[in-house]
Amino acid sequence: MYVELITNKPVERFLRMFILSPRTVEELVIVSPIIGMLRGGVSVSMQRVVERINREHIRTYVITNEPSSDYPSHVQAVATLKQSDFTEIRDNEFLHAKVYICCIKDGGFALLGSGNLTETSIQRRIEIGVVIFRRGKGIPLFQELSRWGLERLRCSRGSNLIKRITPRR
Repeated sequence: MYVELITNKPVERFLRMFILSPRTVEELVIVSPIIGMLRGGVSVSMQRVVERINREHIRTYVITNEPSSDYPSHVQAVATLKQSDFTEIRDNEFLHAKVYICCIKDGGFALLGSGNLTETSIQRRIEIGVVIFRRGKGIPLFQELSRWGLERLRCSRGSNLIKRITPRR
């Protein structure tokens, strides 16, 4: 199987797959207009995500809306992600898409769905998503989604660089 429909907490499912994957993650892409700290009642916190990014030096690309005082958790989550030397952060005022991509050598998985990376989306909203695995017939779709997130969206109108990846040598 190369695709799977997720009707129960698709964003949390993606995050658990990322955190629990025993394989080496090469890149992580987070495309979500709003990002939260993912605390109470969510099985994977933003802090845990950043800890894995830092521990394994995972190149991480985040595209989100500009943080605003209207969403304090979004401001805090972006600040937490900024602390990692391995994250690039861009904001895009036109962003509405929600895509999450985990690139693993000779594999990977992506979630395309309706859910933001927030506690509200995970706990209280009815969300849906499709996980695409980078295998078999899923390879071309996974590659196109990766190109869209890593190349086209990052370089598109309205995408502003906030922070570069700055790994220490």
